[in-house]
Amino acid sequence: MEKKADILDERLRISELFDYYGVLLKEGQSKLLEAYILEDLSLSEIAETEGISRQGVHDNLKRSIKQLEEFDNKLGLIKKSEEISQIADMIGKTISTCKDESLKENVLIDLVKLENIF
Repeated sequence: MEKKADILDERLRISELFDYYGVLLKEGQSKLLEAYILEDLSLSEIAETEGISRQGVHDNLKRSIKQLEEFDNKLGLIKKSEEISQIADMIGKTISTCKDESLKENVLIDLVKLENIF
């Protein structure tokens, strides 16, 4: 049996994939995944709401998650976002030692812009 922490980590991973790539899914896939991840509904609750079998919901979610993983394998946006965030953190730490307040302020403004890209 999976540990609660493992289940939570998996749901967080799927949620992150959905945040980045959910718009690439078909509307029906997106709707079911949103209900499962964001609304935290059970397979049975989704099945009842959508008028399909629990197994149908399960299969659809599996396919959708697999697609999200394939999108990330090809595009790598999550990894790129994490790398940009790490670089921005390093720049922030470096600029904090800068004596020129005007330069420091301009760099910090640019860092905020950079972090808001993703």
